[in-house]
Amino acid sequence: MKDIATTILAALDDGRQIEPFSESDGSFDLDAAYAAADAVIAARIARGERPVGWKIGFTNRTIWDEYGVRAPIWGPTYDTSTYGLDPEQGHAELDISTFIEPRIEPEIVFRVARTPRADMDDRDLLSCIDAVAHGFEVVQSVYPGWRFSAADTVAAAAMHGALLHGPMLPIDHNAAADWIRRLESFEIVLFRNEIEVDRGSARNVLDGPLAAFRHFAAGLEERPMARGIEPGDVVTTGTVKRAFPVEADEIWSTRVEGLSLPGMRLHFLPALPERTARLIEQAAQARFRMENPDACSSSTEHEQAVTTSIAAETALSRLLLRDRVGLADAMLAVEKRVRALAESWKSKSRPSS
Repeated sequence: MKDIATTILAALDDGRQIEPFSESDGSFDLDAAYAAADAVIAARIARGERPVGWKIGFTNRTIWDEYGVRAPIWGPTYDTSTYGLDPEQGHAELDISTFIEPRIEPEIVFRVARTPRADMDDRDLLSCIDAVAHGFEVVQSVYPGWRFSAADTVAAAAMHGALLHGPMLPIDHNAAADWIRRLESFEIVLFRNEIEVDRGSARNVLDGPLAAFRHFAAGLEERPMARGIEPGDVVTTGTVKRAFPVEADEIWSTRVEGLSLPGMRLHFLPALPERTARLIEQAAQARFRMENPDACSSSTEHEQAVTTSIAAETALSRLLLRDRVGLADAMLAVEKRVRALAESWKSKSRPSS
């Protein structure tokens, strides 16, 4: 299993795809896959990553035919892939180039207060949760075209890429019946670039996130892993709608209906070289107008150029904060582009003889 874990981690780290293990080994089943997953967990811990919770995958029955699976799977999330956000501070951002064939899933997230048992009723199960949030899970596939068996997905970190969730809303356990009802009936509306693309209901998630949580607890009881469900864990319970492919510069957002949770807003950024090139051009254009007021149509345009120049160069510095050589090269590129813009403008401004 260590060989499989090494192969999975190398593929994830390098951003490349591999052949599903089930294609070359017909005996590769869920027992083997969860053993491989344990080896992946051990390797990630050994290199400094810390498990902080779990993702439950394929809880939405409406997507089982699309992926050729018939039951949920699960795997850990890490401090390197889980982010708590405050929507009031603006949208979140992710570099899309760090994921392989990424897709987005709107989900409900629980924070664990105590370890659950599969034989608990809804009220007792809810008592194991102290807070709930809404979030996006970004999933990815090391297997080309998202073609795999259920065992392949378990081995590949349960397809987890990143989890971004909003503020945790404490659960009032004195109103347990109301919470149980709302967790069975909420809806989430999904938008891409402000246009509604889909909506899904709690019932899609194995009849509700609490049911998915119970199924997960039962699965770990039946097939224990090296790590169980621990107090403080953040557990994301599965997408309420199909997973949508995402592309650079798209902004995805949600509206939650039936739960008092704020919607999410996530901007997928282009790869670093493309963002750097954009900022270089933006900084150069602004600095050129700042240094050549006559090239501006008005004093207001010149003032805007001053502001934009400062903002763009500050953004470049932040983007390349840990890459001094890259930052120096970027600033030289700005200066070179400013000179080219100035020479072009002056040549066009000279009176013809």
